[in-house]
Amino acid sequence: AMYASTSFAAPARVERAGKSAKKHAPSRARAVRCAAAADTEGAVVFDYRTIDLGMTLRGTHFIDLSPHIERAIAETGVREGTVNVISRHTTTAVTINEYEERLIDDARMYFRKLAPPDAMYLHNDLDRRYGPKDWPGGDEAWRAQEPENCHSHLLSMLIGNSESVPISQGKVALGTWQSVMFVELDGPRQRTVGIQIVGKK
Repeated sequence: AMYASTSFAAPARVERAGKSAKKHAPSRARAVRCAAAADTEGAVVFDYRTIDLGMTLRGTHFIDLSPHIERAIAETGVREGTVNVISRHTTTAVTINEYEERLIDDARMYFRKLAPPDAMYLHNDLDRRYGPKDWPGGDEAWRAQEPENCHSHLLSMLIGNSESVPISQGKVALGTWQSVMFVELDGPRQRTVGIQIVGKK
């Protein structure tokens, strides 16, 4: 998986009793102090990164994100905080459950019963839909490449697109059998997932 990260760290704030905090104009010296504080115990970290999951498999596909999340937490050095995980697509989902092969097969079968791909959906009636005004080749070209994937959109809404998990002692605080999973509902496609880590070193 490929990573792209944006990170900011601020020092833990300490005020002396009886004295109000002073407002300081941004300065190079202050920026240097903030950068140095990123490596000190107690620094507050705000880190957002995207993980490139590459090309997913056809149909419904589950990917265990927990190893990626643990790696990201270790790289930031956060000891206590929260990690937010968000799907960046409208036909995928993020959920927490057991990453077990037969359970995943059960989930696939249940999803097909819940939202059958071959059922009648208004979203799939492409003749009544219009593409973006600037689409090369106009509406006909847009319709030619647009998938009939309403079932994937509906499942994404039902399962959910994000999860928030505590970080404790430098580890993601999941139960013994829990994993954070990315659920592909309309593969194969190129996919990414967003991870935001907020907490103290």
